[in-house]
Amino acid sequence: MIVTLDLHGYKITQTTNIIDSFISDQLLFGIKKIEIITGDSKDIKSVVKKVVKNYGLQCKEHLYNKQVLTILF
Repeated sequence: MIVTLDLHGYKITQTTNIIDSFISDQLLFGIKKIEIITGDSKDIKSVVKKVVKNYGLQCKEHLYNKQVLTILF
């Protein structure tokens, strides 16, 4: 099962807390793979990568859609 977070419509100042909460919840639920839709924004991608790194995880761009980052737990 893949759970997705779509960040379209959020202000960049909101994204750190939203991403952190989302990842934390998915870890608690035992989800193994998530996707975060960032759109074309390099700033949003940077925030996602920073939060993911703080969890000791890695993310990569989706194989077919560069606007999506995939995180494996």
